[in-house]
Amino acid sequence: MKAVLYKDLQQIRHNGAMLAVTIIGITMPVLLIAFISPIGLGAKTAGTVLQFAILSFTMGLAPTLSLDAIRDDLGNGTIVTVRACGRPLRQYLAMQLAYAIIPVTVLSLALMTFAYLDVPILRPTIAGPQGIALAFTPTLAALALYLWSIFVKGKALIMTTNTLTSGIPAGGFSDTWTGADTDSTTASDTARTATTFSRMPLAVRVTDMTFGYKRNKPVLEHINLDVPAGQSLGILGYNGVGKTTLFGVITGLLRPQEGSAAINADVFHSMREVFQLTDSGNLSPTMTIRENLKFRAMLYATHDDPHPLDLQHLDQLPMIQAFELGEHLDKKVKDLSSGLKKRAGIVAGMLFDPRLILLDEPTNAVDPVTRQLLIDLMRQLKADGRTILTITHDLDYCWEVTDRVIILNDRYLIKDCRLADFAGIDDFKRAATLGRGRAHIDFGLGR
Repeated sequence: MKAVLYKDLQQIRHNGAMLAVTIIGITMPVLLIAFISPIGLGAKTAGTVLQFAILSFTMGLAPTLSLDAIRDDLGNGTIVTVRACGRPLRQYLAMQLAYAIIPVTVLSLALMTFAYLDVPILRPTIAGPQGIALAFTPTLAALALYLWSIFVKGKALIMTTNTLTSGIPAGGFSDTWTGADTDSTTASDTARTATTFSRMPLAVRVTDMTFGYKRNKPVLEHINLDVPAGQSLGILGYNGVGKTTLFGVITGLLRPQEGSAAINADVFHSMREVFQLTDSGNLSPTMTIRENLKFRAMLYATHDDPHPLDLQHLDQLPMIQAFELGEHLDKKVKDLSSGLKKRAGIVAGMLFDPRLILLDEPTNAVDPVTRQLLIDLMRQLKADGRTILTITHDLDYCWEVTDRVIILNDRYLIKDCRLADFAGIDDFKRAATLGRGRAHIDFGLGR
């Protein structure tokens, strides 16, 4: 996967601290070895200096190339992006292993060759078993850090599973709760809506699913959820109830302890049709928007479609123009405002035409203009028959965009209702906050 290599190299190029550590990690050992002969050190002292040079080389390069790359990818949503492009995660892991080991090994062997040629007194040591062991010390260190980054820091990588499944039976709404009185007009509209969705195939099915990051501390318990294709679903709940965790289970980034979660492969033929927007926007912060889009284009490229994006004319794409990102394409993501980051994250996913869209707090920390852009886009996507799942605390967004909401609380799905069941937005907000709103609160001020 040359896309992963491109991303890794760009991250080093833009990360001044990482680049400095890499340069120092290469330069310092070379200088140490170069000064052995002019100083006239003995064989034993020269051997010690060589060992110190290899140690400093190992400490400078191994963590940079093996540890930071995977840790950063877990944090910025790159793993989600790699999964969404439809490629097996093992390709990403193999590429990162090669990135961690090959440069360190080649440079270490080059360093030992330089020492052999420049310091004659060290030739017997370098040519013997001790020299061979010393030459491959950085390789072993890089491999150990790579494995540590996966099995300790990156547990999500080994918890992934395939949730794209064929043969999910058709179904409609789950009518576990309706929370508002309706007049005859609303009731008939509700009936027609329910009939329409009941005829649609299921997009997502979650069956008696329990998940916890620790075995005896479940975050979600016995979750049952059917989402018909073409529905816009809002996922509500107070902070920490497991909304983002539910997304992870649906997309296969997290493996449930009990039950199952499935995306209907008869509706979505590949994970390439699934877009999950994480809190980070699935963007590498040290890369520019243009570089992030190029990385995605390389991931999504196929033999039949080697250039899924016109990278030479990005500023002319309708989505780029609609979200007013043209003048920001060559800015690093970390230098953008929260609203522009959100815009860029949405655009980066939508440019590849997904059919199943999972959004995590899309209107969080954005300006009114960006929020309205998102609402307008979601309305058009819903009208186009896309399936949309949105985690949000923005009840006005829900009222404008979703057909249905579910509410999670204390590990369980406790409410499941259609927006058409409510007489007005005030009734909906009362239900969505679970009756916990308080008009008068004593904060103890002024005492």
